[in-house]
Amino acid sequence: MEQTNKVVNTHEPLTRPHLLDLYKHYWSVNLAELGFCHQYLNFYTGLLSAILAATILGFLNIKFGDLHALALLLGPVLIVVLAINGYSTVRTFYRRFAEAWVTTINIESMLQIRYPKEKPLTFVPEPLYSSYEKSFLTTYYWPKIREVFNKARVEKWKAEQLAEELSKKGTTLFNAKITFFIFGMVAAILFVGIVLATTIPNLVQK
Repeated sequence: MEQTNKVVNTHEPLTRPHLLDLYKHYWSVNLAELGFCHQYLNFYTGLLSAILAATILGFLNIKFGDLHALALLLGPVLIVVLAINGYSTVRTFYRRFAEAWVTTINIESMLQIRYPKEKPLTFVPEPLYSSYEKSFLTTYYWPKIREVFNKARVEKWKAEQLAEELSKKGTTLFNAKITFFIFGMVAAILFVGIVLATTIPNLVQK
């Protein structure tokens, strides 16, 4: 991860070079934290898929009434535990990403390249296609994310509050939640199926 080499004197106004150094640093943090989110999401998805495939294979070869097959219950239990742990891990890195994201937005506003706080930005020469943020940088957000930004501006949220809301509404975290939830549901169905396949035949015989 890139680190800034210059020491900023907090008792003096931040100069443009200082802001540019901070901007580069927090962009590297942005990329790193979001990269960790995707890496861990892919890791847990692959691991859970392997355990799920092995459990399904074992379930399809169950001999009805064979109590030894109850050992397969370890599969669904592991899936649920790992899904919870995986989501928690991805959420942690996404929260750090959201904090760095809000910081880069603040720096862009201070540098007057995007997100003007008061008067619209002026550029010479003017860009051919200006963005919704009255800048030359293209900005697109998922509708739910844009709602959060608009609400934060109107209600004048603090940076920490905005980061907290973004960490709840982010697309990466939403996709992770859906993925782990599906794994948990399939694991619950398998758990019930294994129990029924191994115990009901014995109960009927008795």
